[in-house]
Amino acid sequence: MTREQQKVKVARKTFQSSLKASRIHYRREKKGLKRSLPKRRFIMRRAEKAETREQRQALKQTYQEEKDLATDTFKEAIAYVSPRWLKAREIKKYRLPQARQRLAVARKHLAEVKMAEKEEAVTSKVTDQKKPTESKTSRFQFQKEKPLERLQADKEVKSAKRDVKQLKKAHQFKNPSTKVKRGLRYVASESLDVVAQVDDLEGIRTLKESVIKGRRYGRFTYQSGKLLVKSGQTGLRFTKTKAAHSRERYQNFKKGKGFTRQKPLKPKRRYHTFLKQARRHSVSGLRGVIQAIKNSLTFFSSIALNPMTWVVSGLLFFLLLMMSFVIGISGTTLIQQDESELTKAYTHMTWEDAENTRTNPTGITYYTKIDDVMGFMNLKYQDYALEEVMEEGDKTYQAYLSQLWQDLNGGDSLKTMLELSKEPAYKLSDDDREDLKELSEEGTYLALQELDNPFQDQTEDDALTMTVRYGYEVIDDKPTLHHHIILEAKENQVIVAPMDGKVSLDGENIIITSGKGLNKSQLTLFNIHTGRVSDGQKVQAGEVIGQTKDGAGLKVTYQKVDDDSEKLVYVNPAFYFPKVIQLQTTILPTIGQFGGDEFARAKAIYEYLKSQGATNQAIAAILGNWSVESSINPKRAEGDYLSPPVGAMDSSWDDEGWLSLNGPAIYNGRYPNILRRGLGLGQWTDTADGSRRHTLLLEYTKRKNQKWYDLGLQLDFMLNGDNPYYTKWLKDFFNNSGSPASLAQVFLIYWEGNSGDKLLERQTRATEWYYQIEKGFSQPNGGTAQSDPKALEAVRGDLYDNSIPGGGDGMGYAYGQCTWGVAARINQLGLKLKGRNGEKIPIISTMGNGQDWVATAARLGGDTGKLPKAGAIISFAGGGHGSPTEYGHVAFVEKVYPDGSFLISETNVNGNPNYTFRKLSGVDGTISFAYTTK
Repeated sequence: MTREQQKVKVARKTFQSSLKASRIHYRREKKGLKRSLPKRRFIMRRAEKAETREQRQALKQTYQEEKDLATDTFKEAIAYVSPRWLKAREIKKYRLPQARQRLAVARKHLAEVKMAEKEEAVTSKVTDQKKPTESKTSRFQFQKEKPLERLQADKEVKSAKRDVKQLKKAHQFKNPSTKVKRGLRYVASESLDVVAQVDDLEGIRTLKESVIKGRRYGRFTYQSGKLLVKSGQTGLRFTKTKAAHSRERYQNFKKGKGFTRQKPLKPKRRYHTFLKQARRHSVSGLRGVIQAIKNSLTFFSSIALNPMTWVVSGLLFFLLLMMSFVIGISGTTLIQQDESELTKAYTHMTWEDAENTRTNPTGITYYTKIDDVMGFMNLKYQDYALEEVMEEGDKTYQAYLSQLWQDLNGGDSLKTMLELSKEPAYKLSDDDREDLKELSEEGTYLALQELDNPFQDQTEDDALTMTVRYGYEVIDDKPTLHHHIILEAKENQVIVAPMDGKVSLDGENIIITSGKGLNKSQLTLFNIHTGRVSDGQKVQAGEVIGQTKDGAGLKVTYQKVDDDSEKLVYVNPAFYFPKVIQLQTTILPTIGQFGGDEFARAKAIYEYLKSQGATNQAIAAILGNWSVESSINPKRAEGDYLSPPVGAMDSSWDDEGWLSLNGPAIYNGRYPNILRRGLGLGQWTDTADGSRRHTLLLEYTKRKNQKWYDLGLQLDFMLNGDNPYYTKWLKDFFNNSGSPASLAQVFLIYWEGNSGDKLLERQTRATEWYYQIEKGFSQPNGGTAQSDPKALEAVRGDLYDNSIPGGGDGMGYAYGQCTWGVAARINQLGLKLKGRNGEKIPIISTMGNGQDWVATAARLGGDTGKLPKAGAIISFAGGGHGSPTEYGHVAFVEKVYPDGSFLISETNVNGNPNYTFRKLSGVDGTISFAYTTK
């Protein structure tokens, strides 16, 4: 128990005992007074009545004073305690009135300070009129620095507002009615899941999905409605102020001073973006309601055709009615933080990743799942700022996040935020953990989304794969901040405007600007064919604006006006797009970020499916689904984690009776459509609709005379022993090369037979596995490297180890490209990247474009620098030494001469796939090196 919690407990106990003692004393004295009155007297004298009344009033007043004293003492004791230790009633009755009173006093003081400033300005103006008029030296108007007293008053108001806001949120979370609603929502959701398992009620599944979408749209519509009311009030004040300003300008114009104001006032906060969101999401919500009505008609028609479902459907209808009253429209969102502070917190976590990647001796590349951290921090601490000191101690939130990073990544194994939230230092209650899970599934940054999907024919339900995240990366052995993200996109992918605004062209970049003043925002899309729009053209969200030039992805930056500085500042674009999934994930040099056993099994599955012709994207989609289904473990059975006899014992895995348990036996009467439990990697199940995949697996096992939980047997079964429909569908699926996230959804629907169970988690895992596959699983391909005979003759005696370039493994890089040539040369010579602490690090199949190789080597833990050394990898920045501006170039240093010049070998010079050689006189700013060792 913390010191604060103990303090609250003691204060509460003292308060209750004081009230109880005062109440007992009051009642005892009241009875004593009553007994002291003369008995059997029907007529009392007026003086006696008055004296009795005064005594009672004195007793009551004393009792009230004792209550007030106890209350004041309790208020004082909890005045600065974190609201998480208080009850909802205590927050509402004691802390909120205190905070509101403090805010009122702070506002009154601020108004007095402003009035004093105004009077001082008028006085100084009168004094200045007596002085000679000075000539104007500048046409520009600079903001005058505020006096210290004004700054302190502003700070006090801001602090008081934050206290009120945090207390309101804490009260909402602790309110019993909120918990009741949450519980009823859970019951209703579980009931829908049960009924949705019945195949005759197809309309129910569709209706359930529509209800989920409708809830999301409803929540946002509610927030927008509240904001619309507030903005209307502010708009009225703003219009009144503008009218006053017009009179002021006109008066100055009549006096010959020009149509100007004497002292411009700071504009108010912006509302345009939120109103635009409200319009768009309200329309979407209306469409969702219409679709739900259509699905309801399908549902009722199914009831009419199948009377056996009347009882179940009647129960469901009752639950739906209950949901309509209970769920309503919730105003709860996960992110409570100011947008600029949220970006700062996110950026700090990327700095921790970059700095620890640079300094760790084991070669780990860190990419923490920061979205989970942001969700946890906002749920636990609401609206916080990095530089603020925490209520629980003397450390800042920035220091707390640094410690949290260490606890996630610094131990013997990597941890998830969900696992960490069960430990004492970060523990969440079961209710809070359920809230975090529910709100994260709906979207961590759902309340901030204001940009549409930028790709044509995609909606906000389609996942956006982010190949490069916002924040710090290790470049030239130091953390370097970049403000862009890169979204996965194919070459010539059609791009549509993610928001309304005015277009300006900057070479091959499109800049869309929306709003004015504090409402201004600016979105930049890089490397776009810009023939679709012209400079100064106004576009609407969803309007085609261009195409990507190559397959490198869509690079995006986003800027919004900061309320304090009133300037455009960079924010993380991923906060504002719908359903963004981070591709980058922590890579360990030995076993990957998934753990040794899971990684080893995934590698075996990858090699098997690759031999069957599957693409990397298809394999990643399968692994992502199986990570959620079975942790990629063939020896898994549905419900095996429960207590025996339903759960597993050592003897259970070969017990046919245990293997054949049905849904009601596993789930306490639920899921009657499950006839035999799911087994293995894909949780093959027998169901009431006629599916026999559980039975087919066991029959195939007997024919092969193997154990059903053998990994190789299950992989062979899915292609040769499963239902013919699934085997044919799977072989076709192997040819897909789209986004791993979208393919994970396709696999879930058509092979797993489930429309949306833990979809976002499956898509995230698929994306992570794709990144892992690209980093370490890819197979070599391409032609054989050779040296150009004519170029070879002049340098034969200067080659590294006297070895003629040719014959190495190109590691899957495109044949003839500069990257392919360097990979083949490195592998031919048996070289590894030289680690900063002397370790040997293999190059990987995703080193990037030529100009990226040294930066990637640094991220992997390699030693880099600016001095040429024999055996080093040399990267040329785009445009340097004749290299392509977009991609740069990479080559291999064969020899360094005494005068500082050096010889390089390279491929793809003027399209030649063979090695050619070039001598450079020295190093310039476009060149960097990554060093190697044997």
